[in-house]
Amino acid sequence: MEKFIKAAERLARVSKYREALKKYRRALQKAEDEDDELLCRMALGDTCRMTGDFSEAVAHYERAVKLAGAIDKEASIDASVGLALSKRALGFWKESLSLLKKAETFYRKGADPEGLAFTLWARAGALRIKGDIPLAYETFSEARKLFKELGDISGEGYCLCGMGGTARVMGRAARSMEHYTKANQVFRDLKDTFGTAYSHCGMGNALRMRGEHEEAREQFVRASQLYVRIGDSVSYAYTLWSLAKTHMMTGYSVLAYKYVKEARSLFKKTSDPRGIIYCKLSIAEMNSIKGNKARAKTLITEAVKEAKERGFAVEGCHALAAEKILDGAGPVECYRKLGLSLSFKSFPMNIP
Repeated sequence: MEKFIKAAERLARVSKYREALKKYRRALQKAEDEDDELLCRMALGDTCRMTGDFSEAVAHYERAVKLAGAIDKEASIDASVGLALSKRALGFWKESLSLLKKAETFYRKGADPEGLAFTLWARAGALRIKGDIPLAYETFSEARKLFKELGDISGEGYCLCGMGGTARVMGRAARSMEHYTKANQVFRDLKDTFGTAYSHCGMGNALRMRGEHEEAREQFVRASQLYVRIGDSVSYAYTLWSLAKTHMMTGYSVLAYKYVKEARSLFKKTSDPRGIIYCKLSIAEMNSIKGNKARAKTLITEAVKEAKERGFAVEGCHALAAEKILDGAGPVECYRKLGLSLSFKSFPMNIP
């Protein structure tokens, strides 16, 4: 088992996650006891998350939590944090926040700053999906401070990406660009392929929000190439959606539709409800611009319903804003209530 684990870890370190998965699965087959299985399940859960296979990650983490419950309380909590991250990616932010609250309490009591910093970072991401954006930004900042104190440059880089994303959603494109640019330097220095791709995508979105479309497109192309190389379907899907939105803003509807269809296919494959909502809204906008108001209305109504059912406050507000534009009504109030400096009066909406 040990040789497969070592080989998998070497592959994972250079972001070759799909190859690493094969080695971890072989290691699991060779596991001799529950300790061995726990090690393999945690590694498989972490690696499945990196490739966007969140359903399989959930299965591995749930098994790890069960195994660790009888072996090691700390390992059980560690596995529950991985489970929370996977649940979060599938849109179950309430379950994710509940798991992370327990983990945070455990790490604070045990004076485990590493575990606490990671949990705060994870919690901030769940708050972002919930739509509590100002609090998400504050929590990313708190996590960054802890990582900085620990000398964990990588952790600080991921917090900078989180801060960049939440700043963008708040409507602060310049601040977003500042955070992502710092993160990009960190990840390039560390030769972290995933982090580099993540920061390029973030920089692209910040540039798109500033109307610098050609520069944004260049960043998205860089991110896409890296995501394809490491096999991260979900992040690649969001980058494709961002490319589609950039082309929508510059009038290239054929390219926009091509990219949004690719993104939608990947979001369906990875069961990402937020991504599907974003694609429905983009396709609705394109239909409205072409004069197909009926199709646009159907898609927007679906997006409003799905966002409400999932409790996605930001995506729900985007859908309501699209509905108002289609109906020729006034602006929505929900952005202000969420603490976001956003307002849209016509299609296409340059949503963050």
